[in-house]
Amino acid sequence: MAAQESATAHAGPVEVVLGDLFLGRDDVVVIPCSTSGSIAPDFSTRLVDYTLDMPRRLEPGQVVRAWEADGKVKRRPGPTTILLAAVVVDGVGSKAEWVRSAAARAARLASDRGGTLGLPLLGSGAGVLEAEESFNAIVAGVTRQDTPPAVYSAPSLPVKIYVRDQAQYDQLSNQYLTWSLEDVSESAGEEDKAPAPSWPVETVPTHTDGPAVVDELGRQGFAKVLARRIRDARTEETRNSKHAPDPQARRGGAFILHLHAPWGAGKTSVLNFLAAELRKDDPAADAKRSVVVDFNAWRHQRIEPPWWWLMRALYSGAVRELDTFDRRRALTVRIREWIWRSKGGWPGYLALVLVAGLVFLAWRAGWFGGAGNQELFSPATFKGFVVTAAAIITPALTVWGLLHAMGRWVFSTSARGARRFIANTSDPMRVVQEHLADLTQWIHHDIVVMIDDLDRCKSPYVVELLEGIQTLFREIPVTYVVAADRDWLADSYASEYATFGSLAGEPGRPVGYLFLEKTFQISTGLPQVRDRIDAFWGRILRSPSVPGEADLEAARTAAASELGSLPPDDVRREVARNQGSSVAEVQARRELVAVEMVSERARVADTHTLEPFRALLGDDPNPRMMKRLVNAYGIARGIETLQGVNLDNDETHEQQTALWTILTLRWPKLGAYLARCPERLIDIGSDEPKPGIPSDLLPLFTEPDVIAVVKGNAANVKTSLTVNGIRFIALR
Repeated sequence: MAAQESATAHAGPVEVVLGDLFLGRDDVVVIPCSTSGSIAPDFSTRLVDYTLDMPRRLEPGQVVRAWEADGKVKRRPGPTTILLAAVVVDGVGSKAEWVRSAAARAARLASDRGGTLGLPLLGSGAGVLEAEESFNAIVAGVTRQDTPPAVYSAPSLPVKIYVRDQAQYDQLSNQYLTWSLEDVSESAGEEDKAPAPSWPVETVPTHTDGPAVVDELGRQGFAKVLARRIRDARTEETRNSKHAPDPQARRGGAFILHLHAPWGAGKTSVLNFLAAELRKDDPAADAKRSVVVDFNAWRHQRIEPPWWWLMRALYSGAVRELDTFDRRRALTVRIREWIWRSKGGWPGYLALVLVAGLVFLAWRAGWFGGAGNQELFSPATFKGFVVTAAAIITPALTVWGLLHAMGRWVFSTSARGARRFIANTSDPMRVVQEHLADLTQWIHHDIVVMIDDLDRCKSPYVVELLEGIQTLFREIPVTYVVAADRDWLADSYASEYATFGSLAGEPGRPVGYLFLEKTFQISTGLPQVRDRIDAFWGRILRSPSVPGEADLEAARTAAASELGSLPPDDVRREVARNQGSSVAEVQARRELVAVEMVSERARVADTHTLEPFRALLGDDPNPRMMKRLVNAYGIARGIETLQGVNLDNDETHEQQTALWTILTLRWPKLGAYLARCPERLIDIGSDEPKPGIPSDLLPLFTEPDVIAVVKGNAANVKTSLTVNGIRFIALR
């Protein structure tokens, strides 16, 4: 039974419903939007099944039809008409008179259509109207029916106002349950007679530009998905390597994940949320907390070689982390590191022993003059002692310093010692690899290194660091999460390997992207946040403080208690049936399903879902491409679930997600272009593409392989990519 069927209250002709607007089965529903046509929070992802006619510019209070059902097409239960109500002005917020005007116009349009009208609390999201103020304006609008201010009439159709928050519902139902229609009319009439002047607020708070620590844009759920994928990947890597001939290799090797987005998109914030998730135990994945090490590449790019600072950060960061939850292990790591360093200095110690022996022999041979004749404290004896000692000790110390240079790098806190070590050792990298392998074993926990700001470094440093991880640290069981703009990394490789660009590159997939494919096992963008960005904008205009997380944490606890013991398929069905009655509850319940989407069991199911797409991977796809497709598709489906898209596993939508994933993997630059300009999709396969397409991508618009992916030309693939589908794609 849906929530709204059991929780209703009446305010005169208006029914207050606790529940989901899209589960109410009203004939006409109203969706709030801004005057620029952007959909209000928590609604855009619910509309992906509808081809909306999105307006570009609306007047405050204006209402337009965005979608009307085709009577010839059989659809799941849902509205027959969707109206868009412009109740938010960017930079200003919302006003009660705009909400009242929109409600009146929506009621008139719904009366012409017939049936029931469903509305949310218009303007209470990004417009930051109080719930009571929004409700008052809606009731006044639907009872007025656009008649002169002095005349009011009851609405000619049933009207429902949907509330998602229990506290708001209790407030409205208690306050308005005994309202009479005359009371509503009187208050509305008085407001028309003496409207109070309203001016835009011109003062704004000051905000810092630091990474987010409170999740206002729904990124924490994304971090949970990535954390589960990282843990499962480490488990899988260990299992696949357990029969390796080399015992050291049986713990698996490096796993490198790329989190890409432009500057300022929130990559560092996602790293913060991801680190917080990895620092927790995950009983569902049978995983203990990880040791998380932060490494800011930009701060260290002037110090060479790059791998040395990464190695130093791994030790120092891991010890600091262990101090917070396993101090005994931290002490063990320190002691073993000191012992290892001591072993590295044996040439110096040997030189010191030799010097002491030479001094002793010189003493016994009488080289110290009067010392042998018992004139030990005479000036002549002291002078002879100093001169002789200096003659022996000075060259000896020189020898000791030269010998000790081979081991001094382990004591040094600067990269100079590392460079000397490389110059004076026949196989320095083997020593480094063996030491890192020992270090990860001493730490005794999964290690995740967060590399940030690599897209602010110069190309030689970028390439040397990534190549060092891929080659020098490849067999060390450490997970690396690299947050950097994809184009910056690709251009860095292209710059360093410019001589080979014409040999290896191809349209839509230049040589730099080929290196990225080789380097990263998983490459994912950030989820779109269009359903929350308006609320975020409204909040930062009005308050320098961020909202608390207490409600969301309480909702997560409640969701885990209610659904945690159910089988995964039952959890998905239950969440699809009832997503929750508040924003926090909806997010918490979706997170449970989304994390399951990237689990190992789900990836097995994904493999079956993706089987028809083998023909779209090219004539001779390599194993890496196949693995990358499975990884990327699983994450994309997890993010779609977080955003409330395709909770019922619709095959058509799943196949569209698979087609988009293949396109972005095979031709990443084309995928990035279509994400920015989805309307250009119709030019693919056209004999005469419209002007404006970048010259390096133009050949792809007539490329048969590209056309086959866009059109879904493969056996058992029943759909194709669409312009509207790309607009609502979960990941870029």
